[in-house]
Amino acid sequence: MKKWFSLLLIFIGAFVLMACSDDDNGDTIPVRNIVLSYADWGDQELNQRLIDAFMLEYPNITVELRQDITGAGAAFTESLLNAQAGDVLPEVFAIDNVPTGYDNGMLLDISAFWDADPDTALVYPEVDQTAIYGSGRYGIPSFQFIKGIYINLTLLDFYNVPIPPKDWHYNDFIALAEQIRVLGENDMVYAIDPWFGDLDFETTFPMLDDETIGYNTWDGERFNFTNPAWIDAYDTKLDLWARGIPASHTEEELAEIGDVWPWLAGYTAMSIDGSWNLWMIDTMLEEYGFDVGFWPYPRGDAGQFPPTILDFIVVSSQAEHPEEAYLLAKWMTFGKQGWLTRLDLMEERGDLYLDRYPIAEYDEVWARAEIFIDYVEGLRESIELLDQARPDVDKWLPGYKAFWEWVGNEDNNYWERIANNEVTPDTFASEWEERLNQMVQEAMQN
Repeated sequence: MKKWFSLLLIFIGAFVLMACSDDDNGDTIPVRNIVLSYADWGDQELNQRLIDAFMLEYPNITVELRQDITGAGAAFTESLLNAQAGDVLPEVFAIDNVPTGYDNGMLLDISAFWDADPDTALVYPEVDQTAIYGSGRYGIPSFQFIKGIYINLTLLDFYNVPIPPKDWHYNDFIALAEQIRVLGENDMVYAIDPWFGDLDFETTFPMLDDETIGYNTWDGERFNFTNPAWIDAYDTKLDLWARGIPASHTEEELAEIGDVWPWLAGYTAMSIDGSWNLWMIDTMLEEYGFDVGFWPYPRGDAGQFPPTILDFIVVSSQAEHPEEAYLLAKWMTFGKQGWLTRLDLMEERGDLYLDRYPIAEYDEVWARAEIFIDYVEGLRESIELLDQARPDVDKWLPGYKAFWEWVGNEDNNYWERIANNEVTPDTFASEWEERLNQMVQEAMQN
């Protein structure tokens, strides 16, 4: 009996040793074998190295990088819905539309962890107000991408057009576009490669003239399409399209240019695009000999408030260890240590520029990022304005996505009617404003 009892004590002692470790202060802390999984559509090699570093920092947590959640954007979200149906959601994952995740019961309210985290006080105020529904917070903005103006500096030099200053006004941008189109007409050179096929001035120009409103006139409670600035901006973009200033190459011109994006080949002088396409700088120089800069988005009468595009990471409602899942989500998004690790890894593998930016004001992180932000002319000036940025609402505001589906459905068919001049902004602004605000309010209440 005594022998058996001695063996039992030895077993218990061994178990305690296995379940404990010493921290940096020599104190004994428990070791828990927590397993999490993570998925996003980004750079998987960098993701794995970030996860490896996270596991070194938190030896009680094992993280699997999920490869079975495929696609990007909406396709990635569809893969998540399939994983949810199979009860195998990752504990932490990216999502292209936070309301879709919320409506399908995929998301955990992380407000308790966020509110208790002192680092969240450093998140830029405009960004901090996203993905909050009622009293709950259901998403963490992972990065902000800058919306700016790529300028083919070589093309401007060819036409003897002065390079605009970095603090230019949107009227300067429009005047430059008009000038380039006149000079380049015989060379099949257009002035502007538009934002996803649309000039979308109405989403940006009003907030540059009125600092009380944000992206697409959202003021934190409602949209304001009847604001004369929104109507004027919409009229401006329609006028530029009517005059053939944005890229609208004919079939004959495209055939002559060849199987290449006309912007890359130098047949467009400026491109409204995101910082995720900074790769174009090298491609255009190495393959076509064009020197390209990334200018800050123009200012308005109220100031220069760069539009930014947010991505989101969320914690699964199926997470068995929500606190540890939050730690992982923070590491992969806004956390200081995660960002410093990311920048170290980028330098180690020879990355030349940074195409996404922190959502929090960490002096140490920005100091570490210095080596990446002068690679492209104009990028530094945009980054210096990030504390004044106005983030988009596309991925987090309930009802917003459904509204644009309503605009383009067969019953309304607004896009065709606008193109055919059957309706004008001053006539549909009030209807759009009323409908969108109603849809957002109902979605928020639900």
